[in-house]
This record gives sequence, structure tokens and C-alpha cells, in this order.
Amino acid sequence: MSLLGQETLDWVGGFSSDQLEMQEEEENQDTVYYLWQLESLKKNISPRYIRYLDVESYLKTNRLLKRGILFTYNGLRDDSVELCGNFSNWTCLPMKRNQFGIYYYVLEPEMITAQYEDDPIYEYKFRVGGILTFDPENLDKVEDGSGSFISRYVLNRKDTNRQIHSLVLEDSASEEYDFRTVKFQIYKPDAEVVSLVGDFNDWNPENDFLKKDRNGIFSLEKKLLPNQEYHYRFIVDGEYMLDTYNPISNVKTDTSETVSSIYVPTRSTELERKE
Repeated sequence: MSLLGQETLDWVGGFSSDQLEMQEEEENQDTVYYLWQLESLKKNISPRYIRYLDVESYLKTNRLLKRGILFTYNGLRDDSVELCGNFSNWTCLPMKRNQFGIYYYVLEPEMITAQYEDDPIYEYKFRVGGILTFDPENLDKVEDGSGSFISRYVLNRKDTNRQIHSLVLEDSASEEYDFRTVKFQIYKPDAEVVSLVGDFNDWNPENDFLKKDRNGIFSLEKKLLPNQEYHYRFIVDGEYMLDTYNPISNVKTDTSETVSSIYVPTRSTELERKE
């Protein structure tokens, strides 16, 4: 007996093509799908930005809500379909096939620049049976110089993760062997000025100012020595506050104030040399 009733299964079938097709390509931030709904798509659709719940990988990643650009291809008669594009230096990524022969891939949007000079353009093709082809459902395409086309998707708005917190980066544009990069960040769209104080800058409120992006996220990357725990607070328009969604905090012994804490571990993988 199925865990889902027939009424639910019928609704999933209705959702699979019709509901997603009727949605705007840029999904509303209040619209959240389930991974099993993607598994029920019955035909390919043009690429679009979505938010979805991935219950299957939650225990491994500790991330339930995920965001990304959904790419689909109708490959009912094909053994494998891959997604290739400028977002992966044209390395082809294997797509997942659902029970209806629809291949799909949800790409996390990492191409957006910190300065937001332009909206990022995702250029891509599908590789089907070893042959590269453009997306037949996507009308946005340019000639590739060899008699075919390159499909394009323009991400003109990035969803905002309001529950972000500071974290240690696995990699960054300028890594150093003896240090780890820590990205301090907080979502404060109505704030004007945010600075960072901590034991790494002698709690000096004028030493480290965060930069605000157009989504209302203030951020700053700092190089810190690994194998240590650091304590810090934000100053938002003159008001001291904790890192809202960082669950780790301690009491500062000399002032008895509560502070946020972050442990910087040693690097688990060898640092790759950047050209």
C-alpha cells in the first residue's frame, strides 16, 4: 500500500507539469516545493528558480530548505542526460531521471557576484548520448558558431536566506596555508552600518565594517588561525547584538556579556593551488 493516498497521487500528477508551467520563471519566495514533486514531473519545462525541501538529504547536510535553478530535459528514450554550462566550466553534470523519463538538475546559484554589476547569465547545453544540444523549451538562446545554439538563463533576482550566520569557508578566492577564511554575515535589510567586534580585533568597533549587498545581507571575510574558538558580536546602527542564527554563544568573562562563538577547525583537505 502506498504511503500516499490516490487523491494525493492524482494531485502530484496534476502538479507535475501544469502547476510549474503556469508559474512565473522567477518563483515567489513563499512558494516551496518538495523533492518528490520534482520526481513527479511529467514533461520538461523552461529553467526557473525554485525553493524546495529535501528531506532525503537533511540528515547528511542538515539543510532542509534548498534553493536553485531547475533544469529539465525529456529523455524518456535516453540512457543518460548531462547538464553542461559556463557555471561548471563546461564540465558536464549528470542529471537525475524520474519515473516519467524526465531528467532534472537543481543548480545552486553561485555565479552571482558580490558587487552585483550585472545579473549572471547561465549558458548551458544538454549532452544526450554524447551529443550536445540546446534546450528546446527555452526560447532564450544564442548561436554557438557551429550551426547550433547555446541556451541561456538570466537570474535577475537571488532568493535571500534570512537565516544565514557566520561560517568557516572551505574555499575562497584567496586562501592562505596557515589561515582559514571565516565569513561573518548577518541579514539586516533596514540597517545602515554594521561592524564586527571580537577577540580577533581587540573588540575595536572601528576596525571591521561589513559590506551590504542588495539583498540586505552584511558580510565580511577575515583570515583567522585555525584550531581556535573566537568570540564576537555585531554592532548594528550602534546597537550591539549577537549573530542571530548562530546557536553557539558564551559569556565574556571580563564583562559578563553574552557573545557569539565560532570554532575554526584545521583544514580537512589539502589546499589547492590557484593559478
